[in-house]
Amino acid sequence: ILPPVGFHFVDWWTSQAFACPLWRGTLPIGAHESTCSNIWTRTHTKASMTARLYQVPGSWQTAPRYSEIVNGVDDAIEKGLNIFGSFAGPLTINIGILSGLLGSRVQVDYDNNIKNPCYILIGFPAEWNNIPLLAIQKDVIQGMYQCVEQFHHPAVGTWTDGNTWWRKGVARYFDGLAYPATSAIMNNGLYPEEYQKSLALFKNDDAAALFFHFADGAGWSPADVSNWVKTHANKNSYDEERQALSGDAKIVPLWHKFNLAFVDNTIKYPGGQQILNRLGGLPGTVYSAVDLAPGGSYSKTFGVDSFRAQRLVFPIRAGQSMRVSTELEDGIEWSIRKAGTTTWNSGNRGRSVNIAAAAGSNTNYEIVVSSTSND
Repeated sequence: ILPPVGFHFVDWWTSQAFACPLWRGTLPIGAHESTCSNIWTRTHTKASMTARLYQVPGSWQTAPRYSEIVNGVDDAIEKGLNIFGSFAGPLTINIGILSGLLGSRVQVDYDNNIKNPCYILIGFPAEWNNIPLLAIQKDVIQGMYQCVEQFHHPAVGTWTDGNTWWRKGVARYFDGLAYPATSAIMNNGLYPEEYQKSLALFKNDDAAALFFHFADGAGWSPADVSNWVKTHANKNSYDEERQALSGDAKIVPLWHKFNLAFVDNTIKYPGGQQILNRLGGLPGTVYSAVDLAPGGSYSKTFGVDSFRAQRLVFPIRAGQSMRVSTELEDGIEWSIRKAGTTTWNSGNRGRSVNIAAAAGSNTNYEIVVSSTSND
C-alpha cells in the first residue's frame, strides 16, 4: 500500500501499525507472506544512534531478490551506523521498505524541521529487479547520513544552489567509505568518479564527494568531515556559498592540492581503490613553443574561476632555460613541473622557478592554477 500523493511523512508513519516482533536472522523468500500483517522490524543501535528497519504494511511482490534486497539494506544500515553512529544523537532513523515506488529510490523526509526522529522510505517496485544491490546500499547510507545533516541543521529543509553540493556530496562520501563504487552501478546514481572539472566544487552535487575523499586521504577523518558539516552555515545561492567557501579555513588550504591530485588521478577510497575520473581529468591548454632570445622575456595572461582550476602546457624550445614567476590575484595558487614527471613544484605564490629544456628537443612544462577567490 503506497502512501497517498502529497502525504506528510511523520503523520503517515505514525499512523502505521509497526507493532511486530523483531525480525532476526536470515529473511527467507516469502517471509513477507507469513504472519503479523506482512510486517517485520529490525533494530540496530550504535553509540547515540538507533536505526529501525521496517517492512511497510502491504503486499510485497513475490520476487526472487526479496531476501537479497532486505538483507542487503540491513547490512548497509549496520555499516552506516558503524561509521557515523556517534556523529549525532540521540537520533532515531526509521527506515521503511515498500513494494512500490515513491519518488526517489531512497527518499528522506528532509523538510519537517525536526532533528529527531528521521524518516526514510526505500522503494523497490518490480521493474527495479535489475537494480544492483550495491547501488541500493549506497543510497541507503547516503540517506542515513542526510538524517545526520538534518539533525545538525534542522531548519535546512529546502534544497538550494548553495547547499545541495555539500548535503549530497558529503553523504555520498560516507556511502563510499562503506561501499566503493564500481563501473557496474554508474548508471544508477551520481558518484565521485563523475566529478566535472568544468563545474565549480559547489556545483558538483553528489560528485563533490571526490573532494572529501581527497580530504580524507590528506589528513581529515570521517569525524572531521562530519564536524565540517555541523559547523558549515547554510546558504541559498551559489554566490553566497562561494563567498563562504573562499573564507573557509579548512577548505581553502586543500583546494589547490585537490586539483593536483585530480590531474594525477591519485585520489582513492580508504581501502586503496583508485577513484577513476570517468569524465576525464583536467585537460591542458597547449601554447606555442616559447622561444626566447638571450635576455628576452615572455608573458601570458590567463584567468581561472573560483573553485575551479586550469592546466597550462608550455613547450620550451630545445636547449633554452628560463626563470618562471607569476603575478597572481589573491586566492590563486600555482604549481609547475616538467611534463611526464610526478613531482610538482609548489609553494609561495610569489616564488620563481628555474626550468630548462633538453638540448636536443623541445620540453613541455605544465602549470596548474586554481582559485579560491570570491569572484
